[in-house]
Amino acid sequence: MSPNESVGMRGKVLLIGSLPFNDAEEVFRACAAELDGHVSCLPDGEVGVRKTWVGMLPELVLSDHPDLEETLAPPGRALQQPDRDANVGPIEDLPGIWNFRVRTGHRVRFDDLKYGTFATDSYKLFRRLRDQGVVPEGVRFQASLPAPHSAIDGWFEDPRQWPEVHAAYLDGIRGELGKMLDTIPAEDLVIQWDVAWEFVDMAMGEKNFFKFWPKLSAEEKFERHAEQLNGLGDGIPDETLLGFHWCYGTWGGWPMTAMPDLGLCVRMSNEAKRRVARRVDYVHMPVIRQPEDSFFAPLDELEVGDTRVFLGIVHHTDGIEDFRRRRDLARKHLADFGIGSVCGYGRVEPALLPQILRVHAEDAAEL
Repeated sequence: MSPNESVGMRGKVLLIGSLPFNDAEEVFRACAAELDGHVSCLPDGEVGVRKTWVGMLPELVLSDHPDLEETLAPPGRALQQPDRDANVGPIEDLPGIWNFRVRTGHRVRFDDLKYGTFATDSYKLFRRLRDQGVVPEGVRFQASLPAPHSAIDGWFEDPRQWPEVHAAYLDGIRGELGKMLDTIPAEDLVIQWDVAWEFVDMAMGEKNFFKFWPKLSAEEKFERHAEQLNGLGDGIPDETLLGFHWCYGTWGGWPMTAMPDLGLCVRMSNEAKRRVARRVDYVHMPVIRQPEDSFFAPLDELEVGDTRVFLGIVHHTDGIEDFRRRRDLARKHLADFGIGSVCGYGRVEPALLPQILRVHAEDAAEL
């Protein structure tokens, strides 16, 4: 098998990452029971402080960093997910949520971004449960990481500092990958880059979510965010699977910005295939509940070779007929694909999880 061929993402279902369980063991047990035979990998649910996704970074890393100064903080210096019906806006030119700057005369580095510790702790549970037969043999452990622009751009109010902070974050993340690979066999690991604030930014065209973001055209934004893909395969062994989750955000409800079709997802998938200096095993694209044929039409322009495509056509709030409609529309433009939800479930009501997992299994049986 050549280095450019996918080696393992052949399951029907992809779990995006976050799930509202109390701990990782609950995640592995529930998902393995409901999705046995449908998944190639399982995440640990991003439980605990990771519930707010990149909100973990200001809480655990940035706010205590000696090279940074805090210029804006939320009440109690803790992030709270807005209610779905809350007004989090205006939708553009927000002053920020939790802002930082690099201190004058300092250079920032990130020696501990926490992701390696979370992953290695969860993998020990994962391996024990797999050895016990709870997790099926052959299923890998999935670790999700925020892409650099998602991790940094919403927290640092001076874009002139972004190149330095992006580079420091990427160096730090490679250190976290090293920590994972010290414990997790490369052939047992899936690395997923989550790319969300980038898509929120691009989908807004020439408008900005945060007022401190640079004023760029839609095409300038696309090129800027695509450029970061160049380094996202570095340090990931060939035996490890690599994927990308293109995300429109769930802060206050999904999607955070309009999603007229899969055009941005297709273009960014093509860029990932072209720019990443190793095999890309899968990409994930979210899908709205009631798409028309035109929504899927950009898939005709997809050029990713053997990279597995997972379409986020699972919506637990409707029935199997709605799923079949989305599936059949997608098949007009892409013959073979896996399925998933639009995003993770970390901030939904925990009581919904059994139903959500059952819907994933039912929908997988329809492929």
